[in-house]
Amino acid sequence: MHDLRVLGPAVILWMLVGTAVGGETNPKSGGTDRFPLSTELAVLERDLTSGDYRAVLATMIPTDLEAEWQRVATSDNYLAFSEQHGGPAKVAADPTLHAAYDRRRHIADTFLGMIREAYAKRRRRPPFDDPAKLETALRSAGRHSGQHGSAKQVSVRALLPVVGAERQWPRLRGPDGQGTTFDTKLPLHWGPSENIVWKADITGRGNSSPVIWDDRILITTAAADGRERNIVCYSRNDGRLLWQYAAPNATAKESLYTKNTFASSTAVTDGQRVIAFFGNGGLVCVDLEGRPQWHADLGLFPTMHGPGTSPVLYNDEVICIQYQSRGKSLFAAFDKRTGAKLWQHDCENAMCWSTPVVLRVGDHDQLVYNGSNYIAGYEPETGKELWRVAGTSHEAIPTVVVGGGLLFSASGRNGPTMGIRPGGQGDVTGTHVVWRNLRGGPHVPSPLYHDGRVYIVNDTGIATCLDASDGRTIWQHRLRGRFSMSPIEAEGRILVTTEEGHSTIFKAGDTFQVIAENDLGEPTLATPALLGGRLYFRSAAHLWCVGRGDDKAQSTSDERSTKRQARIQAR
Repeated sequence: MHDLRVLGPAVILWMLVGTAVGGETNPKSGGTDRFPLSTELAVLERDLTSGDYRAVLATMIPTDLEAEWQRVATSDNYLAFSEQHGGPAKVAADPTLHAAYDRRRHIADTFLGMIREAYAKRRRRPPFDDPAKLETALRSAGRHSGQHGSAKQVSVRALLPVVGAERQWPRLRGPDGQGTTFDTKLPLHWGPSENIVWKADITGRGNSSPVIWDDRILITTAAADGRERNIVCYSRNDGRLLWQYAAPNATAKESLYTKNTFASSTAVTDGQRVIAFFGNGGLVCVDLEGRPQWHADLGLFPTMHGPGTSPVLYNDEVICIQYQSRGKSLFAAFDKRTGAKLWQHDCENAMCWSTPVVLRVGDHDQLVYNGSNYIAGYEPETGKELWRVAGTSHEAIPTVVVGGGLLFSASGRNGPTMGIRPGGQGDVTGTHVVWRNLRGGPHVPSPLYHDGRVYIVNDTGIATCLDASDGRTIWQHRLRGRFSMSPIEAEGRILVTTEEGHSTIFKAGDTFQVIAENDLGEPTLATPALLGGRLYFRSAAHLWCVGRGDDKAQSTSDERSTKRQARIQAR
């Protein structure tokens, strides 16, 4: 409850006259309901008294705070509101306008006061104490449409790594790397002792996601000192450890960010082989029995925070891109059967941990990468650049997703999100950017496209639904905790999980509607896998299989899969 003694009379007026609830309006009432808050500003207002937000704010490092304070730059911030309604004199002369303005000013001042306290705890001076920097941020707010009249619309879809992958979970974020699945069952309720089919111990650290082919679940792990790096295989039926392969020792140890590990790259499989990227440990390939096939030494990766990209498969190629801020960046393709290098290109130094995607654009294929300060399309057969669009942040981690004829790129802490028409030649920034939101994008989690909507959960717990056609915010909601995993979707239900293991399942659509909430009780940064009506979580210490405890159909399915795999290997 606000202390009215510390608020100005105009602020009291908006509290008494308007509903002041999350930007919701009553068209029959007067007062500030005539000037409801934007969705983003309404969430910011609620954050002023949110314990969940205070908890997240306490975890933010200086680079987080640098992005966080700029949340005040909403499309209806107090400066924009004043200019949109005739300027300071006109606003001051109208009590209703004045109340709406003061409400916005109060939100900004209170929020920046909270951020100032966070800076003070870190013995730093907040940049917004410079009035010029604050005004620049406030004036840069809003959503911007691109000049895309000359861009021809073409169909676009993500490609599978191999035929039959739609019935598996062969790579990061599922069959085509987009976070969507053909599975029709998503478990809704679980906990440390509820609907856990099995739980297996994990030795070593890692943030990689599980990948699945038939009865095999594969993850990467590493010792805390990075000396031992492994591909580990478990039985999907009961969680038994089937085999473990130790990659060749790395010649040196990388420097890692606190959250990163020496096994953060997710492996990829085509049902015959498993390929994993281990940074200084190179690119490793084994078969599904754990027998080594080949190893490629990729050099050293002294980049800030350590390596984190995942390899992708295209026909007989395995493609790996790991930009570096220090050291030589990697952009190369290898023969998936032999490890022979097929092509390699020099590229600039940059801070990127994004995983590329392979797309069918019209009648040809393209490799698309979310890079530092730009997103680009390449020929997957040669690595030759076809086009690029400027506008991403200097740190890019999320993977590109596609839908409705567009590509969607997100990058940076509270950074830009873009809808891009694929194709063209050269620099197509001026012709192919359909829309650009300057702020609100996630730093680590990738977006999700479903049924004309783009769903985002950012690192600091804000879930957002955007209209895919124009970038307009449909809804926004604060979730509890911080996030590193990327959302996955099944049958119009979207799953997100905090770094502490708390999951929320909400309904895809034009309103935010929670279906279920669950808690594993263990930290998890990895995106889970979903197959056969079961979820597979990788936490700090365990691999979890979540499903109905009485589900016996899985065993039959596993037996069929094992027999099918044996026939494939026998050919």
